[in-house]
Amino acid sequence: MQPNHEMLEKIKGIECPTDEVADRIISVLESYSPEGEYQVTQREDDDFIHDGIKLYKIYSEMPGSPSIEAVIKEGQDHYVARVIDAYEM
Repeated sequence: MQPNHEMLEKIKGIECPTDEVADRIISVLESYSPEGEYQVTQREDDDFIHDGIKLYKIYSEMPGSPSIEAVIKEGQDHYVARVIDAYEM
């Protein structure tokens, strides 16, 4: 299994309180590439706004560090979130 594929699979397995999602994803990224400081942007997709879907873009300006976009589904109470997809940009 390639390291990036393994990293993405670990990210896809994240399920935690909503306010911890970005930190958990960054933790996985840092375990594969500790250089650089990761930034997170979050947006809602208008097509899925009623489904509790959000898109997180996590990136580092350090060359060679992985950058990903993750698709997050929040639970009905917005307390628990689950990464349903992640891919490298």
